Amino acid sequence: MADPKRPYNPLDRMELGKSVERALLAQPLTPLSAFTVRGRRKFEGAGLYALYYTGNVPYYKPIAPPQRSAGEVPIYVGQARPKGARQGALGLSPTTEHPALFERLREHANSIRAVERYPDGTDELSLRLVDFQCRYLVADDIWVPLGEALLIGHYRPLWNIYVDGFGNHAAGVGRKDQARSTWDTLHPGRDWAFKHKATRTRHEIELGINERLGRMVEADLDSQPDIDEEVQRALASNADI
Repeated sequence: MADPKRPYNPLDRMELGKSVERALLAQPLTPLSAFTVRGRRKFEGAGLYALYYTGNVPYYKPIAPPQRSAGEVPIYVGQARPKGARQGALGLSPTTEHPALFERLREHANSIRAVERYPDGTDELSLRLVDFQCRYLVADDIWVPLGEALLIGHYRPLWNIYVDGFGNHAAGVGRKDQARSTWDTLHPGRDWAFKHKATRTRHEIELGINERLGRMVEADLDSQPDIDEEVQRALASNADI
């Protein structure tokens, strides 16, 4: 609902962010596995995306079918920034000819595929690429951070707020001694992550997930979300990718 105490301003930051957020949520669901298909036609542009989990891993049940509809609660939200940016036609064209968004989604698909292929003896807790869907929106990079901030603030996706590291690339030379990410401890499979020492056990992380999802609240897309320290850390983490 609009705030009756202040006039509606269609160029207000919040209204602009809401329009980007709703544009993404209106996109059809696409299997994430589609981005690993050899020969699939790439599309140009940067933008925003959301990933959804639909599998049977026990600690993700509160955000997966049948408790939630497919595409209802994202497990991760991210952005793909442009490379070789060029000026779009009045902001209506992609600002890059590079397939940044396509390639980011393919990276995520490959990360999950690495988990699927890793023989760690815990098949019932393993991720499967077939259990992930996504929504994505090619957008002018000016508007992407607004939509991303609202999506993370409204939904507080688990892999943004609590399970860090899903979007990480291999650490550079200057960060070779950093700790293994929570995501790589919980879902091992990426070769480069084994070089880093874990600071928490898988069981400890699972307990934290159960606690977080146990107090999950419904997203109110008409509200202004609280961009607190957790959300700011998640946004900063995405910006570093």
